[in-house]
Parts: sequence; C-alpha cells; structure tokens
Amino acid sequence: MQEVFTVSNVKCGGCVTIICDGLKKLAGITGVEVLVEGGVVTVTGDALSRDLLVAELTRLGYPLAD
Repeated sequence: MQEVFTVSNVKCGGCVTIICDGLKKLAGITGVEVLVEGGVVTVTGDALSRDLLVAELTRLGYPLAD
C-alpha cells in the first residue's frame, strides 16, 4: 500500500531526515521517500492509516500543503 502527500515547510535534507525518522516509527511503515522540491512525501507499508499519517506529519511540523 502507498500513500502520497504534498506537505509544507520541507526546505532541506534536515527536514527529510525529520520526516523519515518520525514516520518510520509508526507501525506498518516499510518506506518513506521525501522530495524537497515540491514537498512530496511517499509512504509505503501495510494497512496505512491516512489520518494517522497526516496527524504525524502535522505533529512533526509538516502539515498538508494548501
């Protein structure tokens, strides 16, 4: 299963690390890819909850882009 999000505030490699480390702590996640250009976050794993992922991204400081 895969979920793709466009988020705000992704500016550098440090942001990528924060997002990857934060999301990989959640159960069922097997991979996270972040593109600084455009703020695209792709999450792969089993039985992903979109609501949980959005909440965690927001908690980490990267809310969904308008």
